[in-house]
Parts: sequence; structure tokens; C-alpha cells
Amino acid sequence: MATAPIVYKASGRRGFAQEMAGAANDFVESFKSHQLWVALAMNDIVARYRGSMLGPFWITITTAVFVAGIGLVYSELMNVDPALYVPWMATGIVLWNLILGMVLEGADAMISAAGIIRQTATPLPMFIWRVVLRGIINFLHQVVVIFVVAAVFGYLFKINLPMAAFGLVLTVINVAWMAMIASIVSARFRDTQQVIGSVMQLIFFMSPVLWRPQDLTKAKAILAPNPFFHMLEVVRGPLLGLPVPMTSVFVLLGLAVLGWTAAFLLFALVRRRIVHYL
Repeated sequence: MATAPIVYKASGRRGFAQEMAGAANDFVESFKSHQLWVALAMNDIVARYRGSMLGPFWITITTAVFVAGIGLVYSELMNVDPALYVPWMATGIVLWNLILGMVLEGADAMISAAGIIRQTATPLPMFIWRVVLRGIINFLHQVVVIFVVAAVFGYLFKINLPMAAFGLVLTVINVAWMAMIASIVSARFRDTQQVIGSVMQLIFFMSPVLWRPQDLTKAKAILAPNPFFHMLEVVRGPLLGLPVPMTSVFVLLGLAVLGWTAAFLLFALVRRRIVHYL
């Protein structure tokens, strides 16, 4: 009788270690299968715009029209020089579209791939990489707007592309772990997608996408704990020819470590159950 708890605890530790090893192996195999998720992401883009005259460049046109319309109107409402406001807003909108798209589509990553997951022994993280790549491709179509705005307002040659790319990598790494957690929770609780959509809408208005922190006296109180603010800062600064805020860099580095640790542990705990959730 006395030995039963000892055997149970050892077995539990051994079982969790096996799940951790299995989860790590899934991540490794997903990177080895990069040709598959790249093909799936490219096919998603082609399928979405099949039969369209302009294809994915409809995203570029839609973003350009939104920036031109909202940028000029809001600059008047806020009494801010359009040369200062429009570039700020344009970079914010393009970056927010990247973040929002990856989080929302990440929540649907496992559900939309349910048929593949049920029928094959595919490493599950590859469906997150599929969403990430799809988001980056869409971002590249929209980033054209940022460069056009920069050319119009005369700061094109002040853009620091290497630092903007570094900031983009930091942002994508952090949004990817959010997408991973969202995909797992949404697979178990289907109404999570609607909750995430509502939360992201609230965060949009609380983040400096359409407004500038320097125009609001109490903005710092809500910006410091907002991870999306730091994601915007590390990319938008270099794109506007401004210095990179190192505080935001360190915040995102720390978030990346904590976030991926949490995402990995959650995945290790439920990876065998996800197929049953679907």
C-alpha cells in the first residue's frame, strides 16, 4: 500500500517528460516539413483570390484607400498636421492588420485543418507556421502603402529597413505564440474565436493605431502594460525614421521567452487530445 503513491508519482513525471519530448519532436518535425506548410500557405493565398483581377493586391488598394480617407479626416479632427499624422496612422494600420490577422486566423488554425489532422500524423505546429507565413505574405502586399506614403511625405530615405526587419521578427515571434495558444483553446472551446475577436477590437482602440500617444496626456498609463503597443513601436519607429525604443525591444524579448514557454507547456499537455477536440 505504501509503495503505490511512489510508483504513481514516478510514472507521472515520466509521462510528462515523454509528453515534453513528444512536443519538442513535433516542433522539430514541423520545421523539417517546411515545404508542406509553405505550399499550404501559398495555396491559401491563391485560393482566396482565385478569379480576382488584382488578386492579393486588393489588400493593397483597400489599405491605401483607408489610409487616404481616414488619415486626412482624422488629421483634421485631431488638428494634427497630415504630414505627421498620415505616416503614423499608415504604419499603424498595416502593422495592426498583420497582428490581427495572425491572431484571428491562428485561433482557426487547428479547426480549419481538422480534416488533415484527423487523417494524417502531421506535426500540429506546422499549421501555426502556415498562418504565420500567410500573414507575412499579406503584410508584404500592404507594406507598399507605407513606402508610397513615405515617398509622398518626403522621408523615404530615412527609413531604417534593417531595424524595421528586426522589429518585425520580434513582433511575429510574439504573435506566433499567441496564435498557438489561441488555436489550442479554440479547438477545445469553439466560441473562443468570438471572444478573441471582441478582445482584439477593444485592444485596437486602446493601442496607438489611429491616435498618437503625444496627443493624449494620460496615454502612458494604458500603453506600458500593452504588448501590442511595444510591437507597434519596434516596427513603426524605424519605418518613420525614428530611433528604436529599446524598452520595447527588451519587453518583447522577455514576452517571447515567457509566451513560448507557456505555449509549449500547454501544447505538451494537450497535444494528444487536440485530435479529439476536433
